Amino acid sequence: MKEDKFKRLKEKQKEISDLKKQMIAESNSIFTDLTKEFFDENPELESFGWNQYTPYFNDGDTCEFSANTDYIYINGEHVDDCDWIDEKKVTNWGKWNNTTRVYEGRIEIDNDKYNKSLSDITTDIKDFLGHFEDDFFISQFGDHSEITVTREGIDISDYEHD
Repeated sequence: MKEDKFKRLKEKQKEISDLKKQMIAESNSIFTDLTKEFFDENPELESFGWNQYTPYFNDGDTCEFSANTDYIYINGEHVDDCDWIDEKKVTNWGKWNNTTRVYEGRIEIDNDKYNKSLSDITTDIKDFLGHFEDDFFISQFGDHSEITVTREGIDISDYEHD
């Protein structure tokens, strides 16, 4: 009786393991095909990348691996620091109104460095990367890594973090 239950458990564990391997292989194939399409369809795109790691501490919470695909690099620049990402540039934030929850007196001007093409591809790449699970990222690129994808291939380097 016990042996039958343990046998069923082992069969399920093997089935799950096999499915995970299939998912990783399929994810790798899709990742490779679609990254090639990004570069073929977007001549301005030279590279994109992200970092991924397991934090050393997390204020008492369990430390879990994460691919930081919401904070990407495009053409060697961290998107959050790029001049070309936003259509408008804020020259004065104004004053925050707690009641209406808006900045009053905010002043924006057109951003002459705005690059619609790169801004759009940034959105597309973030969406693309969001379809993959952390199991794929860690199995393909490792922990404590910085990944850069170019037309020529993928570069993986060590990533130091606090």
